[in-house]
This record gives sequence, structure tokens and C-alpha cells, in this order.
Amino acid sequence: MTAVTSTFTPLEEMRYPNKKVLADEFVGRKLSELRTPACIIDRRAFKTNCEVMVEQTHDKGMNFRAHIKTHKTPDGTRLQVEAGPGVSSLVTSTLPEVWGVLESGLVADGKVVDILYSLPVGEGVIEDLNAAQEKAGNKCSIRVMVDHPLQIAALQRWHKRLNRRKPWSVFVKVDGGGKRAGAPPRSAQMKALIEEIAKTPQVEIFGFYSHFGQSYQSRSLDKAGEFYAGEIECVNDAAAFARTLGVSGDWILSVGATPTAHAAVLGAGGKDASGAALNGTLELHAGCYCLNDLQQLATGMITGPRKNALSVLATVVSSYADRGEALCDSGALAMSKDTGPSPGFGHVVSKGHEGWILGGVSQEHGILRRDQDAKQVAELSIGDKLRIVPNHACLCCACFPWFYIVDGNGDEVVDVWVPWKGW
Repeated sequence: MTAVTSTFTPLEEMRYPNKKVLADEFVGRKLSELRTPACIIDRRAFKTNCEVMVEQTHDKGMNFRAHIKTHKTPDGTRLQVEAGPGVSSLVTSTLPEVWGVLESGLVADGKVVDILYSLPVGEGVIEDLNAAQEKAGNKCSIRVMVDHPLQIAALQRWHKRLNRRKPWSVFVKVDGGGKRAGAPPRSAQMKALIEEIAKTPQVEIFGFYSHFGQSYQSRSLDKAGEFYAGEIECVNDAAAFARTLGVSGDWILSVGATPTAHAAVLGAGGKDASGAALNGTLELHAGCYCLNDLQQLATGMITGPRKNALSVLATVVSSYADRGEALCDSGALAMSKDTGPSPGFGHVVSKGHEGWILGGVSQEHGILRRDQDAKQVAELSIGDKLRIVPNHACLCCACFPWFYIVDGNGDEVVDVWVPWKGW
């Protein structure tokens, strides 16, 4: 790995656009007055989703780590942190998220004491992560993710170069079959990684971390519960393997994707989902739970008070009677091109126009088609404004420079949230 001296200026990256200017402009406006496409978040539903997840996790006797990558805002993060009995540990995907939390006041107030930078650490971000730790001081630990022995060597080099005072605290990423990131529990790569950590006093294992993206295949609580048990098994096995290699510690076993997190709180929880004795303390993590989307609905886990808090407001700009379709101004850059079990790229939820789906997308264009399973579908007219729930909340949110906030079923903007952008 080649050493790179960082020139990243996180605060400059975060300061535009300005929340106050946007709020002065848009708070009080009706949704019908907004230029489209516009990203709409229902604050009441967001808050309820956070509270239900945290309270149920607490009732199961488990700790919860909230991922903030879906919305990337100080406002949403505060709602996640202050939900129920509170959440003091976070997961982030980008440096602006790390710096944004530090600037939000949540660390200074003692509400956030643990931030994980969850991408397996690259050498180009190490200096910035060290700077974030220096800013946080003793109030918050900035942890990093590792899944390859060369990352440990890089952390060791930078520890010396930066005159870092304490060891790097790391989660070991475990691949439980998703094949996205991480090393399988007893693989040659895991062995080399653990052995490199064992001989490097500048690096300490805080825990083992798994994310079962494959759990989005779930269609029932039982199936999601199977994935949840698999998550526990893979991190627990990795921890057991580390012990056989002579490494010991009071580790955190962090598991969860939103479907398996829902399975944990609705089903077995942390005590009986795995038959083996645990080699650490179980922690649950999730991110999309605060907003939800069509993928989450398809799992069957969105029950009770939980619901979608996210939609995209689009305008019908043309129609094609000969093929029974219409054109809207929300395409791939507004909705993403992610697909899922539900047909199309999004479903219209505006009252009176249910039964339309976003059946096709190009960069700025969206093709509205009738859902074949719908019995009756109202006609669309040019100029109609529609709210569309996307397949994937995280990628959808990433497309927008700011979000319009409504409260409950209201159609008036009550706030504007500005996400941290960039990497």
C-alpha cells in the first residue's frame, strides 16, 4: 500500500448548502409548490422507527449501534441517538459523516462515545481518522474496520509517523457468505490477519463485525431469523478462531442488517439465536431501519408501528396514450437503479394514484406503468405530482443535496435536512 498524505478539509466539504437559508426559503411551503424531483422524509415516522428499534433492542438486553449512512444528517443522527433509552455507538461509511458527528455536538454532549468508520481502512484515510480521534479526545473512540493483514501494516506505519498515543481500535470484518467485504471466519486470510494483529502492539481488536446483505432475501420472520443466527455464528466462529491463535480479549460481536436486526428484536434476540456459547458480547447494528423502503417491506419485517418514512416527489411531464404509460421527471439520479422483489424502481403511494409503478428509468426520466396486479388504476394527467417510495433508501437519499421534512401525513414542509456529502 502506498502512503498518501491527506489534503482533505472536512469542514469545507460539509458547509454547503446552508440549512438556515434553505429552511428560510422552504419551511411552510406545500409539497405541491416544490420543484421536483424532491426527497421527502416523514419525521414522525423516522422518529417512531428509531424508537421502536432501540426500545425493542434494549428489551432484549442487547446493545445497539446505529448506522447513519442512509441519511447522513445531523438531524437524523440526533433522532437515532436520542431514541428510547439512547444510542451511544454509531457506524459511518464516509469521513464527512465522522466529522459531521464530531461537529454536531453529540460527542461534546457525551451522547456519542463510539464511532466506527466501517469501510475496510485504506491508507489514504488513516491520517484523517487520526485527526478525528485527536478532535474527539477522550470523549469518543474512533474505530476502524480491517479485513486484510496489509491494513494492519499500514496502521502500524501511520501510528509511528503520527506519533499516535494509543493503539488503533479495530473491528475485524467477517464474511458470512455475502462476498462483499471481510474474510471468512477460518480462512487463510483471516489467519494471516489475526496473526498480523497479534504481533502488532499498535493495533487492538475491539470486536468482530458482520453484515448479512443476503438477508434481504428474507420473506418471513423465520427466514430472517435463520440469517440472523448465521451472522452470530460467523462472528462467533471468527472470535473462537482468534483464540486458537493465541489472541484474547473482551470482544464485541456486532451483527445486523436491517432485516436481521428486525428478526433479532421480533424473534430470538441475542440469547438463543445461536446454539454455541458466545466468545464476546453481542451488539446489534442497522441503518435503513429509520427510513425503510420497498426492499424492507418485501422482507415482511416492517410490522406494527414501523413504516416507510421516505418518498420522492415527482411530476408527470408527459403521457403516451398509445402505450398506456406516462413520463415523470424522476429517473435513475433521483431513485437509483436498484431493483428488488417489488416490480420496477419505485411504487406510487399518492392517494388516488396507487397502482402505478416506476417501471423504467434513464438518467432524468422515469416511465410510469400500471402495476399488473392492480385491479383499478386511475389515469394520470400531465402536471400531477406523485410521491414514489424507492426500492433502496440509501442510494436514493445519496442523490439529493437536501431533504424536505414533513410531519406525519402533513403536506407542508416543516424543516430541511442537509446531508454530509462526499467521501
